[in-house]
Amino acid sequence: MVGKNISVWLTEGQLPKTVSQYGSTPEEIFVNYGILREKYGDRIQELPLGAVGLYSYVDKLRIGLQQLMAGSRNFQLSTISREDLIALTEEAARVSGIPYVMEAYREEAMTIIRGNGTCAISFPVPEPVYVRRWEQEDHQ
Repeated sequence: MVGKNISVWLTEGQLPKTVSQYGSTPEEIFVNYGILREKYGDRIQELPLGAVGLYSYVDKLRIGLQQLMAGSRNFQLSTISREDLIALTEEAARVSGIPYVMEAYREEAMTIIRGNGTCAISFPVPEPVYVRRWEQEDHQ
C-alpha cells in the first residue's frame, strides 16, 4: 500500500520525486492528515501512514459517490440503484451487467434525434446524416 511505502521512504529519507513533489512530511503528503489530526490530536502519531492513506482513499471514493449521486439526482444513498449507472467500457458492461454507455438510453436518444417523441424544446432539424447511415447498417 502506498501509505505504508511512504512511511518506509520517510524513515529512510528516500522519498521518490513522485511523492516529494507534494511535500516531505506526512502533513504535506496526505491531504486528510489535518482532518485526522483535528480528530485524534497528538494520537495521530500512533496511526500508521498506511491507515492515513486508506482513509484518504476512502474519502476520495466518498466524494466521487456524492458527485455521482448528485449527477443522477439521488441525494440519499438508499435512492441510488444500478439503473442510475452506465459502464464506460464494453468490458465493464460485460462483467457488471450494467448497460454500456453507447447502448444505455439508445431508444430514448433515437426518439429525440428523429424528432418523433416529445421534447421540451421543439424546432425543425433535418435528420442528421450519421443517423441515416446508422440505420442503413441494420441497427434499428
